[in-house]
Parts: sequence; structure tokens; C-alpha cells
Amino acid sequence: MSTNEKKIEITVTPEGATSIKSTGFTGGSCRDATRDLERALGVAGTEHLLPEYFQRTSAGEQIRQGN
Repeated sequence: MSTNEKKIEITVTPEGATSIKSTGFTGGSCRDATRDLERALGVAGTEHLLPEYFQRTSAGEQIRQGN
């Protein structure tokens, strides 16, 4: 995966439990990207923040995201 590639992985276990993992996002953009999926799937539970969450978003990335 390239450093600029954004990916959202949804896992559904045979028991019906779901989880969402996002990679390639920085800062809170991961939450924005998965918010509607979480609502649709009814995902509620523990949130594990990856190191990328604590990275600052570059000015160029903010422009591409419309911020």
C-alpha cells in the first residue's frame, strides 16, 4: 500500500460482529470517512486509534479534503 492510499476494511464475523479499520488517513479524517459506515452497520464499541490519528494533516491534504 502506498503512503497516500486510503483504505477502509470492514470485517463481519460468522457471529455477526462487525468492525471497521481505516488506514492511510491522518488526524480525525478517519472518523469522518467511517462515520456513515458505523451508523449503517450499527458498530459501537471500543475504538483503537492508530499512530496516524495523532499525525497532523498537511496543508495539501486539507485542500484535497475540502477543509
